[in-house]
Amino acid sequence: MIRPRFAPLAAIALVGFAAWAPPTAGAQAPDLPRVMPSFNQAYTDGPDAWGLAPLGTAGCPDRIATTGCLVSAFACVLAYYGIDVTVPAIDSWTGRSEVGMNPGILNDWLRSHNGYGRCAEDPVGNCCLEWEFLPEGIDVTFHTNHSESGLSPIASVVIDHALREGHPVIAGVHWGLTCRGGLPKNEDCHWVVLTKKMGSTYAIVDPYNPNAASSSGVRTSLAAGVKGSYVIDRFVVVTPATPKPDAAPAPPAHPSPPTSQSHGASFLVFVLAVAVVLLAVFATEARP
Repeated sequence: MIRPRFAPLAAIALVGFAAWAPPTAGAQAPDLPRVMPSFNQAYTDGPDAWGLAPLGTAGCPDRIATTGCLVSAFACVLAYYGIDVTVPAIDSWTGRSEVGMNPGILNDWLRSHNGYGRCAEDPVGNCCLEWEFLPEGIDVTFHTNHSESGLSPIASVVIDHALREGHPVIAGVHWGLTCRGGLPKNEDCHWVVLTKKMGSTYAIVDPYNPNAASSSGVRTSLAAGVKGSYVIDRFVVVTPATPKPDAAPAPPAHPSPPTSQSHGASFLVFVLAVAVVLLAVFATEARP
């Protein structure tokens, strides 16, 4: 189970100290060690297209194609870590049981695992992702970019460190004064996956591709996002789940009583200790 948590300030400070060290000559830009899978939330024209699948529960009117950017971004990252889920036919948008990872499969899995909850901006139904009910196998840490025009130094340090460690970053972004589509908000209007540092910007997988016949998102940059030039608001670093420590063996319910042999050994040690002390005393008194 995913456990949302905020990164401790001390940890951020340590990361910042390391990241602000002068770069060595020829140092490689922060980059993931392997290619990030790419999915298009607006895939509506093709085999097993998921774009028109209902997103959320309890009468949520949304579809993956319109508001499924965050689910699609998480599908990319879960596939990056090799995490699959199983959806029985009764819960599947396709009407068939499925095993794997893409926005359609993940959405079906979330719908049957309490993965959606109510948000203030939802007119009806449960349309918001419940972070703690994402599939097992990953942990996330939440961060905020405290800059309206670009990326703050602290946010840049955290993101660069994550990418160097091979950990993808999912970022909520905006690209204007308000979100497109008439949403009453001006941040986290869209979600993308950061994969590499590119000078002053970052390479991303944008899960919105206007080509409805393509199942793949768009590989571009924050500066050239599909919807505009993106500015990061909040972001989450996604890491492999920390293994739980093995439980310590339980002590015996009834400790075994000491045996006669252990009593004898203890008495012998006591006698020897007294003898050593007496010898030391006699030796002292015998000195001229």
